[in-house]
This record gives sequence, C-alpha cells and structure tokens, in this order.
Amino acid sequence: MLSHRWGEGEPSLGDIEGRPIYSLSAKGGFGKLQQFCLVALERDYLWVWSDTCCIDKHSSAEVQETIGTMFAWYRRSALTIVYLSDVPDNGSFGKSEWFTRGWTLQELLAPPNILFYTQNWLLYKNLTSSNHKTDPSVLEELEKATGVESRFLTDFSPGLDDARSRLHWASSRRTTRPEDTAYSLFGIFDLYLPVLYGESSGNALSRLLAEVISKSGDISVLDWVGERSPFHSCFPAHISAYQRLPTSLLHPDTEEQSSAISQEVSSFQALRNLCGSLTTLLLSQFPILSLALPSVGYRVPAVQLRAPDSHTPSDVYDFQSLTWAPLPRFLNRLLILPCIAYRVTAVQLKGADPSKPGYTYDIQASGLTPLEITLPSELEGITRSQDSLHLVRPWHSKLLGPPADRRHHDRRAATFYTWKAI
Repeated sequence: MLSHRWGEGEPSLGDIEGRPIYSLSAKGGFGKLQQFCLVALERDYLWVWSDTCCIDKHSSAEVQETIGTMFAWYRRSALTIVYLSDVPDNGSFGKSEWFTRGWTLQELLAPPNILFYTQNWLLYKNLTSSNHKTDPSVLEELEKATGVESRFLTDFSPGLDDARSRLHWASSRRTTRPEDTAYSLFGIFDLYLPVLYGESSGNALSRLLAEVISKSGDISVLDWVGERSPFHSCFPAHISAYQRLPTSLLHPDTEEQSSAISQEVSSFQALRNLCGSLTTLLLSQFPILSLALPSVGYRVPAVQLRAPDSHTPSDVYDFQSLTWAPLPRFLNRLLILPCIAYRVTAVQLKGADPSKPGYTYDIQASGLTPLEITLPSELEGITRSQDSLHLVRPWHSKLLGPPADRRHHDRRAATFYTWKAI
C-alpha cells in the first residue's frame, strides 16, 4: 500500500480503469503511481493499492466504507511504502510535510511493516532492512517528528486507551477537507461513525469526542485549551486545542493497587475501579466540608449540567457509591457526568482549634489551587496512603447526600456546581 502527500495531477479511478499503468503519461501523480508499482514489483508484489485511484470517490457508500475500514487495510498490508516527495536523497525526513497531514497518522501507526523512500525513490538513508520500524535510528527520528512514543510506533492497538494522547498526536496535523481532521481518527479510536461531508470540522470532532466519552467514560478529552465548539461547549472547535501535552497518567498495577487517576481530570471509570482499595474522601461527606473554594485548573468553559428526563431511573443506581454510579456519557447533546476526581498531592493537619469542631487539613490536589477542608473525623493513615487520596467533586445532585443533610449547604453546593474555568 502507498502512503504519500497528495500533489497536483493525482490519477483517479476513472483515469486508470481498464488502462495499462505504464502506457499513461508520467506527469505529476501518474509518474508517482508508476514508480510505486515498479518498487512493489521489484519486491515481488503483484498487487498494489493507492488511495488516489483505488477508491470510487463518486460513491458516497464506498467513501463511507473506505473511511471506516482504511485503518484495518493498512494494518493487514504486507508492506506500506511511504513516499516522501520533499525529502532529498541525502536528507532527513523530520521536516517532511508528510508528518503534518491528518490521514498519514493512521498510515504510520497501522502498518506492521514500513519502508520510507525519498524524492527519487531511493530507500531512506540507504537503509536496506525489510522494515524501517525495526531500525532504532529511524524510530528515534519518528518519535521526534511525530511526538509519538516508539512503543506505539512499533506496537499500536486501535481503541480508546490513552485518548487524550492520541488527540495530542493529531493536534498539529491538517487535512484538505476540514471534516477529515475527525474522520481520519475513526480508525485510530476503533470507532465507526457516519461520514457527513459538508458538516463543520468542529461538529465532526465533537461527534467523535462524544462517542469516545460514551464508549469509555474517559473524560480526559475534556482537557483542552482553545475556542469552544458550537456543537457543545465542553468540546473544542479545532483539534489544535489539544496541542498542549496531555497530563501523564498513572497506569493501574493490581499488586500495588496504584492509581489510574489523571493528575488533573480523571477517568471516572478508573475512579470506580479504585473503590474499596483507596482512602478516599467519601461522597457523603461533601455536604459537611468547610471549603475555601479554589479556582479549578480545568480548561474548558463552564457549562450547566443536568441529567436529562430520559435518564435511567435513579433507583437503578446507588448514588452514594462510586461503584454503581453511571459512567459519563452524552445523551441528546447533554453531558452526563456524575463527578470528577482530583489526585491529592499533599495533606497537612492544621493545629487543633478547640473552638472549631472536627479536623482541619490543608490540601493540595492536581488541577486545583490549595484548599482547606474540615472533616468530622480524622483521616487515618495519611502518611501511608497519601498517594491514594482523592478529592471527588460531585456533579449529580444525588451525590450530595439526602435532602435533610443539604438544607444548610445549598449555597455551598451551588458554588460547587459553578466553579469557573481559568
């Protein structure tokens, strides 16, 4: 299969159908196609595929199918030949335009075997290995050029893991049609969504992000900086909003029961998995907390959230338990988000004040400014379990406790719901 940067005069299906390739003019994209076929033939391949002329672009059904399956096609290819038309034979490919295009990200990640060719169809740096993905020097250059770690370059699995990182990889890439910025990521996330050419790029991206949250419960994709989308103010209007490096995640370890919570905005699924193994500020305690309310280091515009009328009846869920609370998801363009958790980085018990009941702590948590919390009972084992301590911010009214417990805390709870973004 061929991966390349489209140029002038690319052949279409109608241009080559029923005609010998080598009898056509060698100008523009036709010459590139001929050279691609010759290189493949030299390597004993009898069939080749190029996106310029192997897709009937006049058939919307074929275009939809192709976009939905192209990642799998590249994954199953025996060899992907990457042609870098702007890289001199003795040059380095780090500044090639190929690394700035949206569709070429999946064409880099999906294939198990890749060979890079320079503008005169010579192997990159005369490397004769059968797969440039196995060459340490090429991997190092690829990592610098793309921001993608080498472990993903050599062994990438499509899906919803590390969603925020995947968006970061695509954040500096562009496509000729704005909607393709989102469509080119369908295969990387292993999602199949309708292709609606003519919609705005922000709408296409928002549909993708809503599906990521609904399928995974991962709200790290809400961590962005930029212009809001008309589709939903929780989402950015452009993929470039993810150019800021994603928060590093701590991956779970069953033996050490380590946290999978993001340092700023956590995956609710990960928080649910931690129940029973962590020392956590229980949701039922929130109504009695005395808080010096901080600003939130959460980089999206504040939005008013509510559970839609069509939400599953509340008796299905135990809203006093993280284990049974519903995962975040989108429904009728409404974000259903029971809570957000913040990892605590420092806890210090303040001096006892006989005039104040309870125990007061100075707390620092990732994504929040320092705050003060008063609890009715002392936290146990702070030194031993500090790394496993989390603040949970409820977004669903049922997570604030019974109505009787909330009578004197309505004002504070309302403030909790309307923290401003910075």
